[in-house]
Amino acid sequence: MSIKANKGEWGEPYAAIRILGDGKLYIADANGNKNPSEWMNVLELIRHETASRIVSYRYKAEEVEIDVFVNNSYVTSFAANEFIKVADQLAREIPQKKGNSFEISDALSDFMREIEMLHIKAKSVDKSDIFLTILDPRASVMREHIGFSIKSEFGQNPTLFNTAKSSAVVYEVLNMNDNLMDKINSMFDDKGHVPVGGRCDALISDGCDLKFIGFPIASNAKCAAFKENLDLINPRLAEVIERMLWNHFFNHESYVNLEAVTQTIIKDNPCMLTRPEEKYPYMIKSFLYAAYCGMTASTLWNGNSQVNGGFIKVKRTGEVVAHYALESDAFKSYLYKNCYLEFPSTSEKHGFYANVYKEDGKYYFRLNFQIRYR
Repeated sequence: MSIKANKGEWGEPYAAIRILGDGKLYIADANGNKNPSEWMNVLELIRHETASRIVSYRYKAEEVEIDVFVNNSYVTSFAANEFIKVADQLAREIPQKKGNSFEISDALSDFMREIEMLHIKAKSVDKSDIFLTILDPRASVMREHIGFSIKSEFGQNPTLFNTAKSSAVVYEVLNMNDNLMDKINSMFDDKGHVPVGGRCDALISDGCDLKFIGFPIASNAKCAAFKENLDLINPRLAEVIERMLWNHFFNHESYVNLEAVTQTIIKDNPCMLTRPEEKYPYMIKSFLYAAYCGMTASTLWNGNSQVNGGFIKVKRTGEVVAHYALESDAFKSYLYKNCYLEFPSTSEKHGFYANVYKEDGKYYFRLNFQIRYR
């Protein structure tokens, strides 16, 4: 196909081919491992390759063979074991490739073209990368067109919550002046990067006080959309998110796994809650689940999920498992145990955080973050 993609991106067509070959999708337990006694039988897999090109893969009722349709018009058929062979080859080839993007071998590329898989990344529809019609043996119920997003461990760990200008925690800086602002903003490390923790230390050592005042206005929403969305989940969440970032950058808390980070929040109890050991983990789990369901920092969210199935994880071994969002307690626990804070560059698209700036005679400072999961 002469298409280049990175390891994570190649995980999407790989997952579809593996699922079609296996004919079933195993459910992951709370630790993210395959539960060999729980699976869904796959009857159909659909990829929205483009807005106008929908490719369907349907199992024949009495044969282990897959019919391929484009916009509901029959194109070709392949034995399911052909998909297994190709998936095995992809699982060997993708991890060995070097560089940011690469092509796969001609034989694999030819097979993908023959099965009408012409795009590495399908057009996401409400955050779903593929749609499955499944037979759930546990309930003997057929579920049609269940949407799943695909996350691959072939490359970098997937992002659950993306950083944005509007996700930044904003502080008003007291006891600041123009000279001190210039001094703080001129601090760089040996590689020319902004030493965020170092600038935070300098603010404190120079006698500044920082007052958390909220989050930036999101340009499209024309309001502090992240604060509005956090309020919808839990009105105390904004304070909890701020404290997490404060603990990392100002208190130099080294661990970033959210379960461990939350333990410090429980101990400090910044919101003065009763039963903090129950309420803070519940808050964080709800935030992670909302992020999975489509909540972002830049757009007002109404609480509705944009994914009705869950997400499919391609493990580094090539094993494919599903986290079924309909079983939300186990799914939330998985996210809580496996998500971690990450701190992106201080570039413009991340809001130039860790820079002191001045507006209407007042000084401000921002911190920002994103969340990935292992």
